[in-house]
Amino acid sequence: MRRRSLSHSSPLPYPPHLPYKFPVPYAFFDHTGDVGVDVQAATLEQLFAEAASALTEILTDPALVASRVSTKVGLSSPEIDLLMVDWLNELLYLFETRAMLVRSASVALVRDGEEHRLDATIEGEPFDPLRHPIKVTVKAVTYHALEVREAAGLWRARIVVDV
Repeated sequence: MRRRSLSHSSPLPYPPHLPYKFPVPYAFFDHTGDVGVDVQAATLEQLFAEAASALTEILTDPALVASRVSTKVGLSSPEIDLLMVDWLNELLYLFETRAMLVRSASVALVRDGEEHRLDATIEGEPFDPLRHPIKVTVKAVTYHALEVREAAGLWRARIVVDV
């Protein structure tokens, strides 16, 4: 079972009495006029996948999104943190132009010379206003306070979304 945190603090590992091995994948924090999210995962690929899940949770209730269609996404960027913003903005673009809500993402990352390359398959379904109530309208994923790094055996990202 995956747990999602809607708290407004940084993600923390589960208390020791709970039977979970990894920390919660993401948690939201308040940011003036925006929504911030701290994401963490065991691998860089999982970090990108969890960031996609967090974006869906900002938009709507992810439990209401089914895996009905899949789409391939390919991107590259010279820096991994810039690739994170490009990735999330691409998912936002797919939502705006194709009404695609992401249920899950399978992400592969490779270093191609000077570029970081992302190849992903996203699964989800078209937005249905009767089934997917919008929590907030997202304008863009920003570079403000952007951070992607490895620390203490986990990959972590801090992302701010303009709403």
